[in-house]
Amino acid sequence: MLPAGTNPSGLVGGPCKSGLTFADPQVGFLSARDPNSAPVIYRTADGGRTWGASRPLPDPPGFTTRAGGALQPGRVRVVGATLLVAASGDTGGRLATYAFRSVDGGSTWSYVATIPDGGGAFTFVSAARWLQIGAPGSSKETTDGGTTWHAFTTDYSQAAPIAPDIVFGDPLVGYATVRGAIQRTVDGGAHWTTIKTPGT
Repeated sequence: MLPAGTNPSGLVGGPCKSGLTFADPQVGFLSARDPNSAPVIYRTADGGRTWGASRPLPDPPGFTTRAGGALQPGRVRVVGATLLVAASGDTGGRLATYAFRSVDGGSTWSYVATIPDGGGAFTFVSAARWLQIGAPGSSKETTDGGTTWHAFTTDYSQAAPIAPDIVFGDPLVGYATVRGAIQRTVDGGAHWTTIKTPGT
């Protein structure tokens, strides 16, 4: 937390910012999107006092940034020295999601893979293992960084008709939240249990 009266510098106005993530008390990342240009990822190394923008995420295969049609990045996943981020965009009426990687601390990003269609929620579990959790029987998993995918069996379910936000703290423990409800897994996403939210 910044001291009272401290304003962070380097965060320019304009792009919408979301997905604040800290790797440790000093190093953090913030995704920024603009409807008319390629997104960037901001990085701080001093606990949020100053921020610097990365080079724009490159257009992935089959997607072209245009006015009114740019990628929307999610939350950065920090796995050791590797950074990962997913970004979604409209490709002719179909929403596609792409994975990007940075190995230089977030200064530059490269396209890694296209996430299979199927809806649901996508999340990075580790550098190589990613999950797409959807409707019963439709979840998928990759263990080679998006090169190949296979069916994944999970008991995750929810009443809300929208995709949850899923975050893993390590390869086994993860949390899924949607409309105030929180579920936790301790076995990499196979089994989930509801945990009480504050105030309930």
